[in-house]
Parts: sequence; C-alpha cells; structure tokens
Amino acid sequence: MPENNSRRAYDHLRNKLVSGGFSPGSRIRYGPIGKELGISATPVREAIGQLANEGFVELVPQLGAVVRRVGVDELTEIYEMREALESYAAATAAERITAKSLQELSDQLDLMVALSDKVQASKTRVPSKRVVQQFEKADLVFHMLIIEATGNQLMVRTVGNKQLLTGIFSMERHAYDASVLSETCNDHSKILKALKSGSVKTSREAMASHIRNGLNRSLAQALEKSTRWWEHV
Repeated sequence: MPENNSRRAYDHLRNKLVSGGFSPGSRIRYGPIGKELGISATPVREAIGQLANEGFVELVPQLGAVVRRVGVDELTEIYEMREALESYAAATAAERITAKSLQELSDQLDLMVALSDKVQASKTRVPSKRVVQQFEKADLVFHMLIIEATGNQLMVRTVGNKQLLTGIFSMERHAYDASVLSETCNDHSKILKALKSGSVKTSREAMASHIRNGLNRSLAQALEKSTRWWEHV
C-alpha cells in the first residue's frame, strides 16, 4: 500500500509539473498534497525525493521541496541534449515508424493546429492558460511518439525527462502567442512530412531545426525578460 501511494503521489506531482501546476521557484508542501490525494505525508515525501533525484525539484533546508529554477546555461545544455538524442530518434523512426504511429502523430498535429487557429482568430491573439496546457500536452505526446517509434526504451526514459525538464524550466520565461503556436505547428508538419517520406536525412534535419528554434525562442525571451528587469531597477 505505501508503495502504491508513493507512486500515486509521484504521478500526481509529475503531472502537475507538466501542466504548469507548479511554477519554477514555488514550494511543494507535503501536507496539502497528501490531503489532496487522501494519503499521509510520508508517501508524498518519498515521491518528492524521487523527483529531486531526477532533477525536477530541490530539497532546500527550512523550505522543503522547491521546483528548480535554472539559468540560461543549463537550459541551453538541456536543449543541446534533446537535439542530439531526438534528431537521432527522428532519423531512426523514419525507418521504423508504423502507419498507426504516423496516424497518431497526425492526430496530435491536428489538435495543435486547431488550438493555434483558435488563437489566431481571437482578438488578443494570446492563448489562455488552458489552451497553452492543451498545446504543450499535445506537443509532448508528438515528440514521445517519435521517440517510442525507435523501440529504444532507454531513449524513451532519457528523452522523456529532458522533454519534461524543458517544459518546466522554460515555463516562466517562455511566452506563448499566436506566432509561437503557428511556428511550432509548422515545424511539426515538416517533421511529420519527413517521417511519412521515410527520409532519414530529412527527418533528422527537421527535428534538429525544430529544437534549435525552441532554444533560440527561449533564449530571446529570457534576454528580453532580463532587459525589462534592469530597466526598472
């Protein structure tokens, strides 16, 4: 039972991290999470210990568990790791991916395009938090489907963590607007087209370009945020 509760707490916290339920720098309190799940604080503490081992939270004296903040250098390293692994994954998937997986990729892209079009048609052209969460979830599924198509389970676990880390750590600096959603959809469309063609080279290049675009966007927004902060000091 305790082991099951620890797993429940781990899955619950990980899902909240993915969906933006915790922002970088925020505290995760054992008691409230336990009450939310109807379990004691002990399995929550065990789950948070696992998340700390995986690099998602820090255990800070007097504060407890805190969602990690990272600087530009570490964010860059995460994207570089993703580019190396996911470009290889896309190239491998081009040779191994099934028709069923291609259809699932197409379904996720259709969902992202629909969300993007909705924002494009809105007055503000800025997505709501709910739309961002739906978009990011479909984005993650899209990437993981390609990784899973390689059949390499170690890569699935490794890249899955890097994907999640990127999402959590860029959340406070990565602003979404209509152009960002549209550009992401265009990148995914190129990746899907390359995979459908079975081209190893084109699939690798499309994925590498997509991840570099994400890094450049995050770095530009981080710089802009830093500049705005200095202007008000």
